[in-house]
Amino acid sequence: MLVGCFKVDEDIFPTMNVARGKMGQDSAARLRRLRALAGAVAVAASVMALASCSSAEEEAPTSTSPAEWTNDLGIPLAPMLVGPEPGHTKKVRLASGRSFLLHVPENYTPERSWPVLLSFHGYTDSPENMEQYTQFNAAHAIVAYPAGEKAAWAPAPYAATSAEEDLEFVRTLVDSLRSTYEVDDNAIYAAGLSNGGGFAAFLACRMPGTFRSVATVSAAYYEGIHTDCSDKPVGRLDIHGTKDPVVNYEGGVRHDTAYSSVSEVLGQDQRRNKCRGDVDSVRLTNGATRETWTACEAPLQHIRIEGGSHVWPGGNNDTKIEVGQGFATDAVLDFFGIPGRPEGTEEHGVA
Repeated sequence: MLVGCFKVDEDIFPTMNVARGKMGQDSAARLRRLRALAGAVAVAASVMALASCSSAEEEAPTSTSPAEWTNDLGIPLAPMLVGPEPGHTKKVRLASGRSFLLHVPENYTPERSWPVLLSFHGYTDSPENMEQYTQFNAAHAIVAYPAGEKAAWAPAPYAATSAEEDLEFVRTLVDSLRSTYEVDDNAIYAAGLSNGGGFAAFLACRMPGTFRSVATVSAAYYEGIHTDCSDKPVGRLDIHGTKDPVVNYEGGVRHDTAYSSVSEVLGQDQRRNKCRGDVDSVRLTNGATRETWTACEAPLQHIRIEGGSHVWPGGNNDTKIEVGQGFATDAVLDFFGIPGRPEGTEEHGVA
């Protein structure tokens, strides 16, 4: 195959085209490591190629063109998990003692790579409830619902863990999934509600080479979430109701700690994603407003729900369902480009 100006001999990776379905777990794990090594070699070859080639025909991308996102994941080293059968959910416990619910899609096959979605619950809530609210199990993706220690996530003021402890939990979880399943390393995403939404935004800041995009719903952006944030662009979707009685749309103070307003966070994301164009604002048929920043190096979108409360909009904890059944789940999966929707999801186009 050609990499830049060089030809890379594919025969140096003799197991690449072996059907995974015919191999044992140990062989499959070795293959995943070989593939990761092949990717690293290809990236290195590309860098050398770019340095040595002097084609005048190629133009450098402008500062407003979408940047090609690359992960910084190496070879997975974590032990393989004993996960659920395809189409089922199972509680998995890591060697550290931390746990998560894991769902493998019914149509999973190791013959192709799969996106991964981590879905984080809110303060005092649970992975089981988050699974019910979102119904992400309908997505064509490997979905994990991690459990926060004492039902909380750093760096919120009430968290029982340090920021590094929660980050390490996520690193190990992702590495374990990559060791066990055929994961698309360029399609790992995070979503969260309330405190879990703030933590998803924290992951975008601290692990931008792992998560291509994150989505936050009714997120609590406490002090510390955007401290020492990487400047690497990461796709961002934010959904928030204007009448949220728990995490005010305009920001405020909870647990004696200030949290940012939605507009402040979007301003930071706009600068980080280097958005240079206008903001396209459209009214959806359910009354929500979708704002999309243009000419960005990574996508940025906000959905404002007029009169919306502190819920997963359209989930089974949304008693009013003013925006339509499955709304937030549909919007998040649309943003991530993941197919598969819960039964009964309503379509909402431009009004």
